[in-house]
Amino acid sequence: MADVLLSALLPVVMEKATDRLLPQFGVIWGMEEKLEKLERTLSVIQSILGDAENRQVKDPAVKRWLAALKDAAYEADDILDEFNVEAMRRKTQIQIDMSKKVRSFFSLHNPVWFRFKMGQKLKEIVQKIDEIAAERIRFGFTVTTQPQNRDRPQTHSYVDESNVIGREVDKEKIVKLLLDHDRNQNVAVLPIVAMGGVGKTTLAKLVYKDERVERHFQPLIWICASDEFDIAKLAKAIIASATGTECQESQMELLQRRLREVVSGKRYLLVLDDVWNEDQAKWDELKTLLGTGGEGSRIIVTARSEKVSSIMGTLPTCRLSCLTEDDSWTLFRKRAFEKGADVPPNLEKIGKEIVKKCGGLPLAVKALGSLMHSKSQEKEWLSVRDSEIWDMQVGEDGILPALRLSYGHLPSHLKQCFAFCAIFPKDYEMEKDLLIQLWMANGFIPSGGRKELEDKGHEIFNELASRSFFQDIKEVEGHAGFDGFFVRSSKVYYITTCKMHDLTHDLAKSITGNECLNIVEPAMLEDVSRKTRHLGTSGHLTLNIHRTFNTSPNIRTLLSSSTTRSNRTIVTADSSKPRSLRALALDDYKIRRLPISIGFLKHLRYLDLSCTGVEALPDATTTLLNLQTLKLSHCWKLCKLPEDMRNMSSLRHLYIDGCDSLKHLPAGMGQLSSLRTLTKYIVGNDAGRRISELNGLDLGGFLELYNLRNVRDAADAKHANLSSKHNLRSLILCWDMIAWNDSCYRSNAPNVCKDVLHVGNAEEVLEALGPHDGLKLLAIWRYGGDRFPTWMMDSLLLQNLIEIHLGACAGCDHLPPLWQLPVLKFLYLIKMGSVRHLCSSTIYGNASNGTLQAFPSLKRLVLHTMQSLKEWSEDEKTVEVMLVFPHLAELKIINCPNLMTIPKLPSLKSLSMKGTNKQLGLVHSLTALSSLEIEVDKTSNGTESPPLAQEKKMFFRDFRSLENLTITASEDLAPLLEEEEMEGLSSSLHHLEVRRCNWLFSSSQQASSPLGFWKNLTSLQSLEIHHCDDLVYWPEEEFRGLNSLKSLTIWSCNKLVGPLSSSSSGDGELLPNLEELNVWGCDVLLELPKLPATLRELPVQDCAKFNSMTEGLRHSTALNRIYITDCPSLRSLPEGFEQLTALKYLVICRCSNLLYLPQGMQGLTALKGLNIGECPQLSSLPEGLQQRLPGLQRLRIEGCPNLERQYAKGGRYWDLISRIPVTGTLSEIRSNFSTFPPSFSCF
Repeated sequence: MADVLLSALLPVVMEKATDRLLPQFGVIWGMEEKLEKLERTLSVIQSILGDAENRQVKDPAVKRWLAALKDAAYEADDILDEFNVEAMRRKTQIQIDMSKKVRSFFSLHNPVWFRFKMGQKLKEIVQKIDEIAAERIRFGFTVTTQPQNRDRPQTHSYVDESNVIGREVDKEKIVKLLLDHDRNQNVAVLPIVAMGGVGKTTLAKLVYKDERVERHFQPLIWICASDEFDIAKLAKAIIASATGTECQESQMELLQRRLREVVSGKRYLLVLDDVWNEDQAKWDELKTLLGTGGEGSRIIVTARSEKVSSIMGTLPTCRLSCLTEDDSWTLFRKRAFEKGADVPPNLEKIGKEIVKKCGGLPLAVKALGSLMHSKSQEKEWLSVRDSEIWDMQVGEDGILPALRLSYGHLPSHLKQCFAFCAIFPKDYEMEKDLLIQLWMANGFIPSGGRKELEDKGHEIFNELASRSFFQDIKEVEGHAGFDGFFVRSSKVYYITTCKMHDLTHDLAKSITGNECLNIVEPAMLEDVSRKTRHLGTSGHLTLNIHRTFNTSPNIRTLLSSSTTRSNRTIVTADSSKPRSLRALALDDYKIRRLPISIGFLKHLRYLDLSCTGVEALPDATTTLLNLQTLKLSHCWKLCKLPEDMRNMSSLRHLYIDGCDSLKHLPAGMGQLSSLRTLTKYIVGNDAGRRISELNGLDLGGFLELYNLRNVRDAADAKHANLSSKHNLRSLILCWDMIAWNDSCYRSNAPNVCKDVLHVGNAEEVLEALGPHDGLKLLAIWRYGGDRFPTWMMDSLLLQNLIEIHLGACAGCDHLPPLWQLPVLKFLYLIKMGSVRHLCSSTIYGNASNGTLQAFPSLKRLVLHTMQSLKEWSEDEKTVEVMLVFPHLAELKIINCPNLMTIPKLPSLKSLSMKGTNKQLGLVHSLTALSSLEIEVDKTSNGTESPPLAQEKKMFFRDFRSLENLTITASEDLAPLLEEEEMEGLSSSLHHLEVRRCNWLFSSSQQASSPLGFWKNLTSLQSLEIHHCDDLVYWPEEEFRGLNSLKSLTIWSCNKLVGPLSSSSSGDGELLPNLEELNVWGCDVLLELPKLPATLRELPVQDCAKFNSMTEGLRHSTALNRIYITDCPSLRSLPEGFEQLTALKYLVICRCSNLLYLPQGMQGLTALKGLNIGECPQLSSLPEGLQQRLPGLQRLRIEGCPNLERQYAKGGRYWDLISRIPVTGTLSEIRSNFSTFPPSFSCF
């Protein structure tokens, strides 16, 4: 049964009862006596709560008394909050009246009725609390004081996980097994098994970070597998970990293809941490995807279950034992005492007795050591040693007594902040700033004193981390970069994240019970009750928001995350009346309006509608006088904010980045004196919208300034006061309204970007916008000046910059000395048409032994559309010095036609180049590349550039480490791809993408045969063919030797008809190991060729004339997924579907002439998901398929009127599908989303 935590709530209620605004209105309304009585009663209760909360563990009567008192305290909190809102409303009304700008939504209010109604409520709750408080006498509670925080060095805020005791032997054993090549296994799995808290994850980290392991494996991938072994989620996580870029794909066939590309042929190390899955089939599915790794690849699995080990393991299991008493004491001592400090003998004796009680569990030892660090008196140590909690056994919930004891010694507000984290699922990566904002919204952070609430929140976070309640604390780079720009761009550049150990999460859940829930599947919704105060949803779940609030009106926090397309938030036409809502987050792109009336949101402090389709907020939003955080990031349709936002005096954080339809802000934003975050500000011309509105705002985090052309002069710009905003980490300066986002970095972006308008005062304005020296990211976009400001020449001012973007600054011909910035990792230069070199001649003063190092930390460099760029350093042709970029790993050179040299790049692994044939010589020395993308364009006169001189010609035979190759080029590249030139790639090349390369196929009109090119691709595992319009028939001869190929994509080959009628592939030898075939946008494709028995996925999309699948499916009995979309000529699917016994997902969408599905589909015994959308001619499902419907996990029927009527609720076949966890028909969607268009999800 859950604990009742009340000691953190009562101070909040007491503070509201004594709020400086409330007493004066209490006198006016005749309620002063009631408020004073409430405060006195709560003070008495507070003094005995420490004893009561301790005794509830063993005394159910005390627990019931505390529960009743807590319900009454929550009710009192809501009542007092309404009084405070009314007080703030009256104060705001007076200010408006004084300015003679009376607003109807403040005037339409009856103070007499409010006084009568709320006076009665206050009287009743004071009486209720008084009666409950009187019952305390029979329990004989003793007066106690709350634990006090001690000052501790900041170095203890983040735990050094590498400082591990007693695991050296285990580590060496595992490293040896990983590096052992004698075992005849391509991808081997090593399980680490032990009970929770023993240190499986920590040991895996030690191995993962070992230098020998880092040198031997590439890439190294770390994934937290957790309870839900979802293949799609795991695939996305593996791709993101391996590439460093978040995977945006949602369709499973694209995910699987991308995953194979990432691991194919590479000797990788994958850690699957905390695996609970005991389903052999799920592991087999993931194992198949990972099986394309190179010889010697290894997977480490950490688990508590021996069954997991038996299912997954191929190497000997490492069974981790508990620590010895000596090792436990060493670990405890490191936590409990300062480094190098003498340990008092009396405390050492007691400490060793405490350690013995921990049973050798590192998690328990660390928690207790951290606890004792704050205690110096012997009696405090004895109190912990002799606590009754040690007598509790580890129950079914698995909570360790040591963790309960450590929790029990937290101050009350820390207890509440920690327990609230149960709203997130296990293994969730929690953002520090989000946690703090939610703690603030719920009143968990004590107010008072001079410190800001956010600063106190940071202290609470650090204290919980130092006591080992949080782990895996890290700073994540909110990298804005090329490809995947908006992953975290709306946040502070460095985002602190953390996780909780599973046992610690279990502790939080045991404390809160049903009061704080995270729901990941429909069955768990039954746990939501009137006692539920905080609710989070994620996973495959449909949440009806109104039904939830009407069932549980006391909910204070609702966080609904649409992490998958099957997770949606339903907003019906019903009305909901949440009584106590403090925090609301709805992440669903289908939402078009705020789904709850403003009148029921008076308590709201936190509102997140990011990434929704909201076009505007109601004007009455400005009456939400408690609102502290408003998040609207990437609401792409948002075009206006309420005009009276300046009245929202409590607003502290406003996120509006990525709202590209928002062209102006309300006047008077500078009056929001509490504002600490404003991610976007649009400078206007009229009063209240000028840049001077920023003057008094202490902004931090991320700030975009748009329409700087409206700044009048330097003095006006100075009023922005940017140099004093020391908490800013990312600053983006834009001179007009063209959005700075990911589209700016696409290869064709400069063709659509308008020319920069010259602004006469641009230089003086930019000079006056100098920031402080703590920036991490700086972007200057569409600047019309001829030179950069003097503050950009100051390397000390820019010394902390990690990322710089300079774009469309057409007048600037010289760059600042960016080459000397010590920590700069990412540099993007786009449409800088006048720049001739990256480094000025002053760089040569740093030359040593004929070499010169520039950009000492740079990892990624993008040079995009810079026509004047000729040199890397000024006068480099006349200086005999080798320029070196020591750590540059990724280089993109796009449309820089005059750049004909390359510096020394010893760390370069990836090169993307779009230019002329002549520039291919830049590549000839970069033979250590693992990824190469080449696109050859026409020169300005419409002809190809002349071929490069022979001495600097590139030869593919020298690129023996090349794994990924993309070619978009004319036939002039053909000599580089002849048979003898490709020999060096025969063993390394795993992924090939060709675009507009008709000359690579024998059906083209080329004089020489291209078959030699294909003959050497014996290790190729993934192939993509795009826009090759000379390809008419299936390229059987080219494919003949591709025996390793697993994934094939053919995209927009507009003359491809299908296989030759006299197919030479009848022996079944063509592509014998192909697992995935994707055909997209081939307008005249009629049918597929014979497909191999190994095929697992088959998407065919946007093929207007495609009408036959008979031959293709005849032998493909291993098919797992079939996707057929946008094929209007397809009238039926072939007979013989019953043999597809492995098929799990079938998607048929927008096939307007599909008449029927085949009989015999009862053989689809593995089918989990069926999606039929916009097939209006389809009137029924075959009997065999109907037999499979009750066993489905997901069903979608949309845009098929006849089918919808039959399978909708109340329809003829509703009983067949009523128990499917995720279902939907278009008619249901329209009723649930009356203002939303339907969504055609393909899983």
